Amino acid sequence: MMRWIRIVVALCLTAALGVSIYFGIMPFALACLVVVAALAYGWPRLTDSPQPRATTLMLFVLGVVGMTTVWFAPTAPYLDWLPIVAGVGLLWAFVQNLVRGIGASHAVVNVSAQVAGLVIVLSAASWVGAIQVPGDKEAVIVGLVAILLAQAATVVPWPPRYTSPLALLLAVLGAAVTATIMVDGSLNLWGAVGLGFAMGLLVAATDRILGLVARSRLQTRELRKERRRDKARLLAVQMALGAAPIALGGIVVYVIERILLFR
Repeated sequence: MMRWIRIVVALCLTAALGVSIYFGIMPFALACLVVVAALAYGWPRLTDSPQPRATTLMLFVLGVVGMTTVWFAPTAPYLDWLPIVAGVGLLWAFVQNLVRGIGASHAVVNVSAQVAGLVIVLSAASWVGAIQVPGDKEAVIVGLVAILLAQAATVVPWPPRYTSPLALLLAVLGAAVTATIMVDGSLNLWGAVGLGFAMGLLVAATDRILGLVARSRLQTRELRKERRRDKARLLAVQMALGAAPIALGGIVVYVIERILLFR
């Protein structure tokens, strides 16, 4: 049952992004901020961080900083400052783990998880960069539809060898149909199919990788004290699983727009 929470989260986030795009950059940025908040809260619980609150703070603060740099970037490519923000996050992660002490357990795993979460959170800022690319925003809508349909396929209670091809198929069909309906958009049918294919692969790969993390037995003391046998049943974990592909999808849409639509 909890796996369906993931698609509800994805539906709410994609709807917020898709609707807010027609009201200007500020509402859209606020919708992206909700994606960042969902990831910042859920990622430490998904990866069994021994410092969940500190990691949530790091991911949220740097996610907001990264989004702000993209928002106020004067010219393309808009993402110039994100590598610097990522570097600051890497230093933060090292310092945060040094505070735990030299003999702290799973230090390397924890730093790796924090850095991976930071990369995903900063990817959400690329949605803000995507809507600043000149032209209409059809690629954003097509990408969001493809992500949502692909995620719906991954929550079907079938083995991954079936859900992954289904996610790819639904993403491609959804992207093609959406682009056909939006006849006045600048994204042609083949461009939409390519975007849907990329989104389907992204969602399927993310589901396989993060699904393994969600089912792993590496548990923190806090989870054991709460006597939760399966962390995948936690709401925060499902929030992270639902928000991660959406955040990463911003990179795909941004690249497609820069290659196919930028004039």
